[in-house]
Amino acid sequence: MHMKNKSLHLIETLTSLKILKLEGRRIAVCIIAGCLLLLCVGAALAAPTPAQAKLTLTKVYGATGTDPAVELDKYWQNAKKIVHHSVLEIMAQHQTEMNRGVVFNKLIHGDTGRKEIALTFDDGPHTDFTPKILEILKKYHVKATFFVVGEMAERNPDLIKDEIADGNSVGNHTYHHVNLTRLPIEYVATEIKACGEVLKSITGKAPHLFRPPGGDYDKDVAIAAHSLNYTTVLWTDDPGDYASPGDSTITSRLMSRVNNGGIILIHDGVQQTVDILPDIIQRLKAQGYKFVTIDEMLAHK
Repeated sequence: MHMKNKSLHLIETLTSLKILKLEGRRIAVCIIAGCLLLLCVGAALAAPTPAQAKLTLTKVYGATGTDPAVELDKYWQNAKKIVHHSVLEIMAQHQTEMNRGVVFNKLIHGDTGRKEIALTFDDGPHTDFTPKILEILKKYHVKATFFVVGEMAERNPDLIKDEIADGNSVGNHTYHHVNLTRLPIEYVATEIKACGEVLKSITGKAPHLFRPPGGDYDKDVAIAAHSLNYTTVLWTDDPGDYASPGDSTITSRLMSRVNNGGIILIHDGVQQTVDILPDIIQRLKAQGYKFVTIDEMLAHK
């Protein structure tokens, strides 16, 4: 009976709307439009569970009347094309943002007055590589920062726990490792939030460091990360190890560019990186560099 009364009330309300005068109709339309807008915004910002990330995309595509299978295939192929930005491109974008007064939480380098450096590893964790990296870091008493992919962390939670247990920092590298600038805007927050939920479920703490895959970001990505209380972390030194150019090439590129307050980008999942890591650490220590995590670097800024 209660539901029946509610239904009758709704019918009466809708009927009354039909007989409103023109101004009344305008008000009703504005109210309805406002409600729809709030619903859309709420859907975009609601924190998804990691397992819901792809499902959310499917539902949205389905809601548009587009074939989800076709659209998701096009979407993933496009978004998986990571564009690796060079240090020069990152600095040029940073300068443009400064000129335009664009301000958000971002770190490109540490204090150039301090002889310290941060090793950062992207794209893990990997069962075949992460334990080897951790073993090397522990052997040389070095702490690093790992920017991990949500779906991989979800499959290997113990590796994330090992990274934390050894005193390293762990950051967000999106859930599916996609180029965020190729995503529809409503999915950007979903990718970042989904990875964050995974890391929080594993570590008990919400992550606050974020690195966009390839260093590729735009205004929408920056706003999304900033609004979610992340500091976007880029780099000063990229030897291009992801392309496996050879041990000597990676080493020479890295050593020629390193400087005070530098942030080194290398990758978890590359055998050549594992091979050269001990030599790199010893060379940098011999030059007087202290290794710090990104969290420690931020504390010194």
